[in-house]
Amino acid sequence: MSSSTDDEGLMEELARAMAQVSEVPEHRREAARAAFSWRTIDEELLALTHDSLELADAAVRGALDVRTLGFETDGLSLEIEVDGDQVFGQVLDAAVDEVLVESVGEGTQTSPVDASGVFSVVVPAGPVRFGVRVDGVLRRTPWIVLVAGPQG
Repeated sequence: MSSSTDDEGLMEELARAMAQVSEVPEHRREAARAAFSWRTIDEELLALTHDSLELADAAVRGALDVRTLGFETDGLSLEIEVDGDQVFGQVLDAAVDEVLVESVGEGTQTSPVDASGVFSVVVPAGPVRFGVRVDGVLRRTPWIVLVAGPQG
């Protein structure tokens, strides 16, 4: 190819390259599908907007009995309150029937959401994340540890 602005030369080179390819291997197709699915990852992630553990005066008052966290994205807010292994939460600004709780060791469990968006669920020790499906899109929080595992 003689120049980057030589359209005819580029098309000829592309035609030669295409003639050499008989079929795209399946592993390459899967990789392309996986890469394409990342195009909306920021839209599907609920960002952490509040964590009571990060309050500056929390260390002065001592250990918090109840931890509160807030997550949001466009058109959706999720507020949760953690008391031991019990989580009470509310989905705001969107109609959701259930909340998913994913954990590394326990898999996925669901909790029904009432008409006000309120739910409660017992969470296992270790990393968990919450998910809600809005308009066919599953939106998830980042992984977070709410209940510490056994020390040892």
